Amino acid sequence: MRFVLPALIVAAALMGTALAAPTLAATAPRDRLIVPGMRVGPVALGMSLAEMNTSVGIPGQVQQQGPATIYAWGDLAAEIDEKSAQVDLITVNDNRYETADHIRVGLAALAVVTVLGDPDKTTTALGIQNLEYDGMTIVVRNNLVAQIRVRK
Repeated sequence: MRFVLPALIVAAALMGTALAAPTLAATAPRDRLIVPGMRVGPVALGMSLAEMNTSVGIPGQVQQQGPATIYAWGDLAAEIDEKSAQVDLITVNDNRYETADHIRVGLAALAVVTVLGDPDKTTTALGIQNLEYDGMTIVVRNNLVAQIRVRK
């Protein structure tokens, strides 16, 4: 019995420390909603680099492509043009992200058209088809969604 009280005090102190300093994994955003013309998870169109670093963390990869810089966190990427200094394109290659209508990477192209209707514009080159909807482009390869791009 005399060891129970000290053990409880130590356990309470450890729990207090764990609650006071949550780990990065515990505080990382879990939002995986794609909102055409607005955002993908924690990355929104119009964000600055500083806002993205606060929202998502420092990108794992940075790539310069002409006047644009692409910041990537695994299969989620945001493009910032040097003129605007704001996110103007978000690309997702991860099937864990989806729209409210459950459009996601890996879905059959026929399901996309069934749910969203005919695209505003369709382009095809080198076996890749782009289905353009308001605020979103669905990239299709081999009749499956390969990528989703959110834009204004």
